[in-house]
Amino acid sequence: MKEINRSILIVRAKEPFLAWLNSLPGPANLTLDEVNQDQTAFLLPEYEDDQEKEKLLQRYFKQIFEEKLNGWWQDPDGWPSKRSLKAFKEWFDVEFHSLIFDLVDNPIQTVE
Repeated sequence: MKEINRSILIVRAKEPFLAWLNSLPGPANLTLDEVNQDQTAFLLPEYEDDQEKEKLLQRYFKQIFEEKLNGWWQDPDGWPSKRSLKAFKEWFDVEFHSLIFDLVDNPIQTVE
């Protein structure tokens, strides 16, 4: 078992995201439980303390925000225009994890 020099961020939708999602054309009526069933984990650089976690969030929130929106609606014209860090925190709960262990012997492969 090898420790990986990354941290993980898990992002869970809150009510404003759900309201946006349910406002989109087509059948919706999703619940937060349905939306949050299987979340993407984002690998980030390692951090030492809460101050570093906040810096990481400031650095990556826009990319993550857009990935979460794109996962449900691919047309950016339908995305909310306000995608600030404040809006991100209103729309999502974040969960940081600092210890990542790789239990697989095969090398990690990436796909662009």
